[in-house]
Amino acid sequence: MNCLKIRNALVFDNRKRGFFRGGFTVSGGRFTDLREPENGTDMDGAMIIPGLVDVHTHGRGGYDFVSATVPQMKEMKRLYAEKGVTAVVPTIASDTLDNMLSAVSRVRESGFRAVHIEGRYLNPKRRGAHREDLLAPLSSAEVAQFRERAGNMRLHFTAAFELDADGSFLDAIRSSGATAGLGHTDADYGTAMKLAENGVRSFTHLFNAMPPVHHRAGGAAAAGLLSDAYTELICDGFHVTPEMISLAGRVKSPERVVLITDSMEGTGCPDGDYSIAGNPVILRGGRAYTTDGAIAGSTLDLIDGVRNYSEFRNIPFAGAVPCATSNPADMIGLSDTGRIEPGFRADFVVLNPDFSVREVYISGNRI
Repeated sequence: MNCLKIRNALVFDNRKRGFFRGGFTVSGGRFTDLREPENGTDMDGAMIIPGLVDVHTHGRGGYDFVSATVPQMKEMKRLYAEKGVTAVVPTIASDTLDNMLSAVSRVRESGFRAVHIEGRYLNPKRRGAHREDLLAPLSSAEVAQFRERAGNMRLHFTAAFELDADGSFLDAIRSSGATAGLGHTDADYGTAMKLAENGVRSFTHLFNAMPPVHHRAGGAAAAGLLSDAYTELICDGFHVTPEMISLAGRVKSPERVVLITDSMEGTGCPDGDYSIAGNPVILRGGRAYTTDGAIAGSTLDLIDGVRNYSEFRNIPFAGAVPCATSNPADMIGLSDTGRIEPGFRADFVVLNPDFSVREVYISGNRI
């Protein structure tokens, strides 16, 4: 059994939201001891945080999870890991049902541990970059099909649950062991709050693809801030302005803020022509738009989102780390991921002094 000993590091503690000087031992791909060993790899005081967890990402490196082959998905894993993301939740955008189901099968075959369905079940009024002809009524029978294809993977659905008149779609999701996020929604405040009380676990990319906040109508965004549900934020300063990120972070419980990228296939690529959710996308200056001007995902790296959140909130970097590690892992149900604690997967990132990625380890192995 391989054993890794790390010493003389600044190790992140998610519970205390801070670093402690010390080290740890890894055995069998898991953290086993958080006491600093006498011998081991000397990190010379470098910061170590848990591997990042991205629960909402459509692709990068020229690949999209809807269309990528299994070898391409495995290559995508490597590309994400190079940027510090050790737990990727492939996000499947709107397409035909057959194509979406096939994509979930390939995600499973590629060894991912979770998948996010963000497609079909959206409100046409708030469809964003998703093609309207690819949207469909909320179907409990289709939930069962996705569950079958996902197997033992964690399964998360984004949907406009205000369209679920009798609640059967949400019931089917919860009965299947999946989790639910309210997104691409036109729900008002009261409806969104009731959904959160009845089992919706998260709000998908808060402020985006939902009614704008108004002083006489808070809408789903206000419900996302005031409910106990998790709240996704795209922290690139473009999808949501820095002051609105700061406002959200001040209002929301720190354990419920989840930083995401919502990245698309052009992430890490030159400007050019790409696609998402069945739509052609133009990438210019790092920003992606459909031909009709809708924002089409981001090109954000999650580590940059963490740094941005720290800057926009004017808080220490350590205060932002759980928002991209333990919080998203808890939201999606990856119970052994996102913390440097005994029994957890030994996925961790060594940082440079400027908080950029220096080294990445998955199951205790340096990539």
